[in-house]
Amino acid sequence: MNHLHLILKPILVTFFFLFSTNCYLNPIVNNLLDPKVEEDSSSLLGMIAGLANQTNTVRISGQIKKGGSALADVQIKILDPSFSAKNQTNSTTTNTSGRFYLETSMGLVSLQFTDNGTIVNIQLNVSRTSVTVLSIDKANYIVQSLDVYEIGVEPPPSLELLFSMPYEGLYIDSNNFAITIGSGSQFIFSENLETPSDPILWAAENIVVFPPILLQNNTILNNTVLLTIDNQTIKPSTTYTVTLNSGIRSETGKMLKPTTFQFKVGTLIPK
Repeated sequence: MNHLHLILKPILVTFFFLFSTNCYLNPIVNNLLDPKVEEDSSSLLGMIAGLANQTNTVRISGQIKKGGSALADVQIKILDPSFSAKNQTNSTTTNTSGRFYLETSMGLVSLQFTDNGTIVNIQLNVSRTSVTVLSIDKANYIVQSLDVYEIGVEPPPSLELLFSMPYEGLYIDSNNFAITIGSGSQFIFSENLETPSDPILWAAENIVVFPPILLQNNTILNNTVLLTIDNQTIKPSTTYTVTLNSGIRSETGKMLKPTTFQFKVGTLIPK
């Protein structure tokens, strides 16, 4: 009996060794030890990719203008979006204030719209906290009052600047001085403005020009501001910066988002 025990012991040890070292070669054992590894990994990777797309997506907004005027009812689209989402909006139409809202990934973003047959391409740099215009391939078009929001967050209602004279990128010289700012400056907003008690002080605080230009009078009529300026204080060969502040409010209490633009004065020949 002892001899039989000695014979069986090596056989059992050998069998256990072969079983343990070749278990992954056995389909049955492999399925028991590691079931559907590839499927679970694929599902996990899909979930991670979906979360990454969500966190990399923001909503941007801006105003499209031409020659100082907001462009309403213009279709604008994202070119070659780098991500895919079920609720993604790749194109939209500007509202009556020339404003658009689009969902996009962060990074470099290319937009395109057509205005009376003219195709305009815009390149933006989008982050979670800001949007910057890198280039616009057509002169006289601008994107103003840009902002960025988290997906699902509704932007607060605000007052919009529909038209201004002067405007971003305007070049003034003796040839167009009379038809631009020669008779004063004009700003038109999306709603009627509240009437300040001191229009001159209100204009000095909320329509800031640098270098300074002497203001002679300010008239507020419904949604329009008319400024009379001293033309003698306008300097040739000078770039002016205009800042409109949030103290500009509508009768309903909507505030203008602070807006800054520049125009340049070239050679002025006295007439």
